[in-house]
Amino acid sequence: MSVARPLIIDTDGGVDDAAALWLALSDPGIEVVAVTTVRGVVSAREAAANILLVLEAAGRLDIPVAVGADKRAGPSPELRSATFIHGEDGLGNSRGGRIAPRQPVTETAHDLLLRLVAEREGVSVVSLGPLTNAAKAILAVPGWAAGVRELVVMGGSAARGGNALPAGEANIAHDPEAAAIVARAGWSTPPLMVGLDVTHAATLDDDDFTLLAERRTAAAAFLDEPLHFYRTYGSTFTRPGCPCHDFLAVLTLVECEVMKNAPVLPLAVCTTPGPAWGSTIVDFRAPLFAGLGGSEQVQPEGFSPWRIALEVDRDRFRDRVRALFGDAGVAAGKEMHDADHH
Repeated sequence: MSVARPLIIDTDGGVDDAAALWLALSDPGIEVVAVTTVRGVVSAREAAANILLVLEAAGRLDIPVAVGADKRAGPSPELRSATFIHGEDGLGNSRGGRIAPRQPVTETAHDLLLRLVAEREGVSVVSLGPLTNAAKAILAVPGWAAGVRELVVMGGSAARGGNALPAGEANIAHDPEAAAIVARAGWSTPPLMVGLDVTHAATLDDDDFTLLAERRTAAAAFLDEPLHFYRTYGSTFTRPGCPCHDFLAVLTLVECEVMKNAPVLPLAVCTTPGPAWGSTIVDFRAPLFAGLGGSEQVQPEGFSPWRIALEVDRDRFRDRVRALFGDAGVAAGKEMHDADHH
């Protein structure tokens, strides 16, 4: 029997973040050891309030939640608030004054990140918001990154352009300097960027939302109202389908086969004000140059090796979403698949 992978989720507490957390909590292969929050969709403290409600609904009051950074690591573009996508409360205006029965821990997010990675071997980190907390951890202890088993970042775009800006994806554009610090840190293995290239390809359709509305599971009951709100403007670039960005990022840890193509390529982040501010630059030339005998090409400064998700298995993505929403047929098929792999 395989041992559950310890995971820290760093989040800005939005609608798709909540769906991603429900996935992690429901999968026996993942042990969520802590959740840290950062300002993005809402403030870091409001994000913590949202996460505490998810954990209460899931019956997981044992998982610590630490409030992280509201202040950016460096200059950042002025971005439009995402309340029209996620609601004023970050949960599609579904919170309705509800308050979780417990408070966040007193430890700050970056201190918790530092401590848990030092204390527990094999901790992975998935970032679902701006990378401010991870950057603070790296600046405090530069060797911290090498102790992380695997980093997955929902953010960036290799070839699909941006959403918050013409070239900038929201999580990166909220704090480009933090993203650049994380991009060039000394990770033990190349981190995985789950960007708009795949999150805009993995979408939900009318049938999935019909199933969601039946509220067959605790996750579906919690996510029904937030996801229906989110669908209106969250689908701007993908209509008629609806993405669930952060769910896909966590799914890459739960079911690695969902990524059909994720080559290691040089990655950099633009931290300079101007048209490309907040963008991720992927050097697609590198493998072509490597295949040319006798050709030496100098790698530009500022680039680091990352796994770049370029193709996704949409059917696997939808199956996992539908299993979370209570599709018994999909869930049974998953159990058989898991049994065959243990």
